Amino acid sequence: MRRILIELIALVAIGGLIWAAFAIFINFPSEPKLISKEKEQQLGEKYTEVILNLNGFSKVENSKADSIFEETARKLRSVQPAPAYSYTLILVDNSMVNAFALPGGHIIITKGLIEFCQNSEELIAVISHEIGHIEKQHVITRLIKDIGFEIQTSGDAYVMGEVARTILSSGYNRKQEVEADEFACELLMQSNLEPRTLASFFRRLKEEQGDYPFEQFEIIASHPNMTNRIKSILAYEVPPEFEPQNPWFTIDELKNIF
Repeated sequence: MRRILIELIALVAIGGLIWAAFAIFINFPSEPKLISKEKEQQLGEKYTEVILNLNGFSKVENSKADSIFEETARKLRSVQPAPAYSYTLILVDNSMVNAFALPGGHIIITKGLIEFCQNSEELIAVISHEIGHIEKQHVITRLIKDIGFEIQTSGDAYVMGEVARTILSSGYNRKQEVEADEFACELLMQSNLEPRTLASFFRRLKEEQGDYPFEQFEIIASHPNMTNRIKSILAYEVPPEFEPQNPWFTIDELKNIF
């Protein structure tokens, strides 16, 4: 019995040494490449087209909105040291208070979100949060985990429709949401905008929805406790000399197009 125990301990020790050798001499990538940026862009274009053909997600055709969103995408990209994506912001005629990040840099913004925002800083904060999901590759990671690579790249019309609905209905995990919040605060700072505006948006949304778990809102589904989340954003360190600037558009410019 003692001999068996000694042999078992020896085997465990040998296994540990083998694993240690792998850890020391083999470099595993800390952020494994999921798919190429080109392929992700193609997926984003494909699923954007599918979503815009779903009932209740028709694109709002308005040159003023297009101009504001193009400038917003350009500015939020230009202040980053090394953005991996370009951003396409699309306004849809939907009453939900929501925004959705798609693969490859596409972001869908609802009419309901525009109407809910009290100022343009809140809208830019939400867009910055979605950009965080894109730049951190949370979008494609979530799709590969939930759907699988082969299914999401299928050209079958029925499958594409179901994947599109999954994109609109499922949320991110808590770690991803915290990362996106932190990214948004940093991006707002880089844009000379008040980073804690995101907390104000979440507070108002929480006040309107009460203690409901927010399952119908992608922007906060599966998120950390909302009170703790607001607290973390408010704790974001802003230099004493920081003076936020006025955004490049007003929320009324968008609200007036409806």
